[in-house]
Amino acid sequence: MSNQSPAPGYVPAPPPQKKRMSTGLKIFLIIAGLSVILCGGGFVACSALVGKAASDVSKDQEAKAGHVVLKTCEIDSADSDLLPNVKFDLEVNNSSENQNTYFIDVFVYDAKGTRVGNTSSIVSDVRPGQKAVEQGSILLSQKVTGKITCKVDKVS
Repeated sequence: MSNQSPAPGYVPAPPPQKKRMSTGLKIFLIIAGLSVILCGGGFVACSALVGKAASDVSKDQEAKAGHVVLKTCEIDSADSDLLPNVKFDLEVNNSSENQNTYFIDVFVYDAKGTRVGNTSSIVSDVRPGQKAVEQGSILLSQKVTGKITCKVDKVS
């Protein structure tokens, strides 16, 4: 073939363009495919596995919460110029068959029931049938008048 120019008035058609998938569609298809593979080919099976896992975690947290008791809660340095410090003692009785680590959220409330402080404590590696005592403190961000109360809010 020679390099001839096309006839006057003739415009060659552009080469066909490949249609491409959008990036969002590609990501969706990849995630959907992985979900099907990981869940054994069925949405119902996957939903059941996820639901069972969530249920097991919830039951485990409820059981752990029953192992934790707040023994003491008292304000320290309430009359000084410093911000008050609340000291507390937690007792953990592991009545399960497994060694557990406990993540415990403790809240402090003033006499009006307003939350004025909180902290998280970790009691690690409590063996089955054993008891552990954890002492903690919470530095409040304001002075408090009247009685304070502590509450174990969540155990996981």
